[in-house]
Amino acid sequence: MKKILSTLALTLALLLLMTSCVREALWESATYSLDTSVGEGAKTVFVEIEAGDKKVTLTVKTDKQTLGEALFELGIINDASFFDTANGIKADWYKDSAYWAFYKGNDYMMHGVGDEIISGGEHYRLAYTR
Repeated sequence: MKKILSTLALTLALLLLMTSCVREALWESATYSLDTSVGEGAKTVFVEIEAGDKKVTLTVKTDKQTLGEALFELGIINDASFFDTANGIKADWYKDSAYWAFYKGNDYMMHGVGDEIISGGEHYRLAYTR
């Protein structure tokens, strides 16, 4: 019985370690790993990018009409509407059911970044989700 409990404890510890390593690996390809300001323009919005246990906040300055246009122009996402890569971090639905969830404040958005009109001052979050 003692041997079984030891084996279970070791297995659990290894699983937790592997999960932590996978989360850290997400950020290996990240464009920004520290909070920073990007772009130029009259409007300023704040975009938090969250993956695993890490997050970074980008202060985005733009003259674009939609959030998708602004993020795409600055290379933060790989498509102005249907993106799978944010901040250099790819979410692959076909590989492990990962996607980028889109929030305004704490509200889950029912439309995409390409349809989100910005006026300035908004706070958004893109969360790597599986």
